[in-house]
Amino acid sequence: MWRTVLFDLDGTLLDYAGARRAALDESLSEFGLEAPDPVGNALLAFLDSDPVQAIEACRPGAPATSDPSLRPIFPLRDRVGCPVFLDAFFRALSRQHGLIDGAIETLEAVRPGRMLAAVSNGLGPVQRARLADAGLMQYFDALVISCEVGMAKPDPAFFQAALKLLSSSKEEAVVVGDGAASDMAGAQAAGIDFVYFRPDGVFAPSGRWIARITDLRDLPGLPGFRE
Repeated sequence: MWRTVLFDLDGTLLDYAGARRAALDESLSEFGLEAPDPVGNALLAFLDSDPVQAIEACRPGAPATSDPSLRPIFPLRDRVGCPVFLDAFFRALSRQHGLIDGAIETLEAVRPGRMLAAVSNGLGPVQRARLADAGLMQYFDALVISCEVGMAKPDPAFFQAALKLLSSSKEEAVVVGDGAASDMAGAQAAGIDFVYFRPDGVFAPSGRWIARITDLRDLPGLPGFRE
């Protein structure tokens, strides 16, 4: 039976897609700009790019926001500086705390008798503010955020750090997440069971998982949560 649950945040408990779009609109408004398609789509692609994702997760070797390599891929390079824009975006993101359907109901159901950790790539102040504003802090015994611990998913050491904080073993733990390359790959590398959650029903074709769910509220009914 799973006694320890490591929950991913973005896309699993927190609505990252909605948060990112709202933060983008808010940060653009700060500069008096708009981003109609296809510029808006290009900005979202920029935020999804490997270097920006590395910056957001504080991956080792991530470029600085002022790195010249970012300028050619930044769609607004002739209108606003990339470092200034990213700073505004991350500040705006910290104010977005929409939840995935069923998040609180699921946490309420699995919390009794278990240790819970939030495990997330991201900037510490951003993720902590979003958790607090969403009313989720009370459910977690530990927070492991990449920019605070100096490692990021899918590094197995990231998940092992969470288990250490909870004085738990991998044999009694499960990771719940929506990311194949981050959550699933990291859980597999750490030897921890993984429940693959995708509300859109689009699952990666390969990887190791114990169960796949499209509704977070189905989580407490899985065999690993039963006595």
